[in-house]
Amino acid sequence: NSVKELGASELFDLCSGEFIVLAHKTLNSQIKFGFAWFYKRMLSFKRVVFEVLLASFIMQLFGLVMPLFTQVVLDKVLTHHSISTLNVIAFAFLATIIFEMLLSLSRNYIFAHTTTKIDARLGSELFSHLALLPMTYFENRKVGNIVARVRELDSIREFIANKSVSVLLDILFSFVFVFMMLLYSVKLTLIAIAFISVIAAIYFFITPVLRKRLEDKFQMGAASNSYLVEAVTGMQTVKSLAIEGSMQKMWEENLGRYVRSSFNLSNLSNVASGFASALQKLMTLCILYFGVGLVIEGKLSVGQLIAFQMFAGQFSAPVMRLVGLWNEFQQALLSVDRLGDILNTPTEQSTDKPIALNNIEGDIKFDAVNFRYRPDLNLVLKDISFHVSPGKSVGIVGRSGSGKSTITKLIERLYLQSSGAVYIDGIDIRHLNPYLLRQNIGVVLQENYLFSGSIKENIAFAASGASMEEIIRVSKIAGAHDFIAELAGGYDTFVGERGSSLSGGQKQRIAIARALINNPKILIFDEATSALDYESESIINKNLSEIKKGKTFIIIAHRLNSVKNCDEILVLDKGEIVERGKHEELMALGGYYKSLYDKQLG
Repeated sequence: NSVKELGASELFDLCSGEFIVLAHKTLNSQIKFGFAWFYKRMLSFKRVVFEVLLASFIMQLFGLVMPLFTQVVLDKVLTHHSISTLNVIAFAFLATIIFEMLLSLSRNYIFAHTTTKIDARLGSELFSHLALLPMTYFENRKVGNIVARVRELDSIREFIANKSVSVLLDILFSFVFVFMMLLYSVKLTLIAIAFISVIAAIYFFITPVLRKRLEDKFQMGAASNSYLVEAVTGMQTVKSLAIEGSMQKMWEENLGRYVRSSFNLSNLSNVASGFASALQKLMTLCILYFGVGLVIEGKLSVGQLIAFQMFAGQFSAPVMRLVGLWNEFQQALLSVDRLGDILNTPTEQSTDKPIALNNIEGDIKFDAVNFRYRPDLNLVLKDISFHVSPGKSVGIVGRSGSGKSTITKLIERLYLQSSGAVYIDGIDIRHLNPYLLRQNIGVVLQENYLFSGSIKENIAFAASGASMEEIIRVSKIAGAHDFIAELAGGYDTFVGERGSSLSGGQKQRIAIARALINNPKILIFDEATSALDYESESIINKNLSEIKKGKTFIIIAHRLNSVKNCDEILVLDKGEIVERGKHEELMALGGYYKSLYDKQLG
């Protein structure tokens, strides 16, 4: 039973030559998003939900008091002129009103407090799932469309939290009120049911049209949001091109489509509610007309007729709410579909128990990798194979669209290869935890996104516990410390949205410092210096040996001078590696690399 440690040679001597490869199963049984997703989370507050339902039930029971009170006053008090009876009934009714008010206040407070907690939990879970979605999800959708889908959470939560309770009680008490009405008059009850049935039929009949107009309104609203986000984000370009007028025209067209879709929806709802309101008034008139006949015939007293009319009103009110709620239910169904586009999309984690590789050495291997962005598109990478040992540097060059950046995205596991395998430290990248993997990779792009906040906050974004000394250290390595120290606010200088208060070179050096803050074992420069001025590029190149020290360094560049000192250079063309080797070897080869180099030298 003892554990014995074996060396590699001993292990292979004992091995039969056959291996069993164990892999974690792929996540393929994701629970589909729907109303159950909300109810499951709401039921974690079982006690509160029960208390609210109980309070609401008692309040509905009080609805039976008023008609009976009115009947007693008309048939007993007025007939017998009994002031003492009136005083007792009035006092009891006043006490009932006060008790109902207090109960209502308590219920509303408890429910508001609980729904606030539910909102926080649902919002947190939604953003957590959204952040874990693969990059392809965001690339295939506009920002405004995604934001519009996220906002659907409010309408669904509002429907379930506030309306579902009333739906349950309205359905229950509709039967109670019908039963009470039947005790007074079967004939009048059938009249009331007939009118309510016609009203319900109208709403059910317009449901298909209603759903289509709701969907049209959402699509037009999402399109307007997307356009507004793009316009505001690109406002500098808009002003540079002096196209404010044409942008205004396009915005008005988008807004016009949204307004028309909103009008079409409102018009349909107004027509339906107008018919329903007219039928409800006609029902009241018919009940009074036939009811007075029953009073004349002595089958009902005046008090009973008025009480029946009040019960009929209390029966029609919840049924009308249910009918009106049918429209809101259609809206909620569409909201579920839209939000389901987010929550039904599998997260990028491909196995249920990914390997947590907290610290990597930086060994990278591509083995016959092919990649296409979608099954219906052509291959972007074709049979890519190479190996980078820890601490080595590799330059990747080639014309635009040759697949250079796609290779780095596969290393980051932003995409998964279509075929072949990518290994990090000998482990298939598909089995690695993407979050932990990326913590070991630093990336600097041609255009880096700086978040609204201070320089210090942006550098330490991926390492919230980083000390000021560590922030200054990586800033010096990135060549950023000197210009930061000259700023009035130093490291506390506010950079503005997307780093608007800084120059391109300054933003790039801050991005390099941010990439170094976690001391990553793999560092990727993806056209990191191609758009910089000579001074900024010189500062970065001067510190490059310190920047890449102890790291596996991948650099993509158009300027071939940037890759001359790499341990190996991969030359890509149309998604294939056409040449590889050191700078001197490739120049001696006299092939594609040399022709690119000679062209750059003029």
